[in-house]
Amino acid sequence: MKARVSSRSRRGFTLVELMVAMVGGLFVSMAVFTIAKQSSRFAMRQSRVSDATLQAVVGFERMRADISRAGFLSTPNFAADPTICRAATPYPAALQSLASVLIDPVPPGLSPEITVNGFQPQRLVLGGSYTTGNQFGVAEISEGPPVQIVLQPKRQAMIEIGYEAAPTRETLLAVFQPGRVLRVLDESGRSHYGVIEDAVGGDRPTIILAPTPALRFGGVCGISGHGTRAVASVVNIIRYDVRNLIDSGLPEYAAMFQGGPTYEATRRELVREELDPDGAPFDGTLELIAEYAVDLGFSLFVRQGNALAAIPPAGVADYAGLVRPPGQGPQQIRALRFWLTTRSQEADRTETTDYVPAVPGPSRLRMSMHPSDPTQPPFARVRTLQSTISLNNQAAVLW
Repeated sequence: MKARVSSRSRRGFTLVELMVAMVGGLFVSMAVFTIAKQSSRFAMRQSRVSDATLQAVVGFERMRADISRAGFLSTPNFAADPTICRAATPYPAALQSLASVLIDPVPPGLSPEITVNGFQPQRLVLGGSYTTGNQFGVAEISEGPPVQIVLQPKRQAMIEIGYEAAPTRETLLAVFQPGRVLRVLDESGRSHYGVIEDAVGGDRPTIILAPTPALRFGGVCGISGHGTRAVASVVNIIRYDVRNLIDSGLPEYAAMFQGGPTYEATRRELVREELDPDGAPFDGTLELIAEYAVDLGFSLFVRQGNALAAIPPAGVADYAGLVRPPGQGPQQIRALRFWLTTRSQEADRTETTDYVPAVPGPSRLRMSMHPSDPTQPPFARVRTLQSTISLNNQAAVLW
């Protein structure tokens, strides 16, 4: 006899129970989705902050390395250097003001977000040999015109630039680039400065100088003996400043400024470029060093008698500015402290109760993105990197 199955044991979920389960599951799904969305947004924001911080660190280290090289195979202060044998013809403006460290006034075209928060980023101009770390032995210097400097092709410096393997004009121009400054140090310890115009390869590698400024020959301080014991080095002029790249017209940077918040259009970047002897940038030398830069500041440690003195930002111009009091100048600088401040890509605080220090500087934590009031939201985080760097290339300069 077949057992009878109870109808109660065959009963499934009622419609009400299914509806309750579905609604409960929907609420759980919404909660999970919301949490996941917020977590993803937070993770992406932190990733952008981390990327910006890492990129700022890389740029900061690049700038730090350049500062430590300031004055290398060059002069700490062209205007006051007693070892320079000066040409009778005038020097170009940037060569006349050549220095290991030169700090210019506040760059033009700063964004309202930078100025309203009290930041005053400065421009840094460095002079030194940045193309190569070698001095090149001179075989002969002909008075010209044009002045021609014949280099010794078998010296180690020439071998290191690949001239032994490829004794061509192109190999020379890779180091002795046209428009760059050339420093010639003669056997008496006198320095002579000219501007590279061209080069000739072959068995007699030759550097041809521009007509002005003309090197001095003979006399009290001029080149004598055909300059056979002289050495030559390339001098570069490097500038760092906070710049608007949106209007630069360079297509490689155009994609950086597509979309984003309204204040994205006012962003500024720290850039590096090389200047010619007249102070104009060379084409193709502009480099993006750090994005979203808002401040670049300096203080100094200078030689005063037999001691070091700390010079705050307000006194920097007396030593590293274009106009300096008598007895002061960049040749007295023994160490330079600098800080680079960058902001986050997005503002992450909208509360007016957020604390915003009134005085900017390396301890600043946030800045307002408001165009006219630094106490109003939104607020963006800022990160400051700072370092003190010894200028070893002029540690022994006593004049």
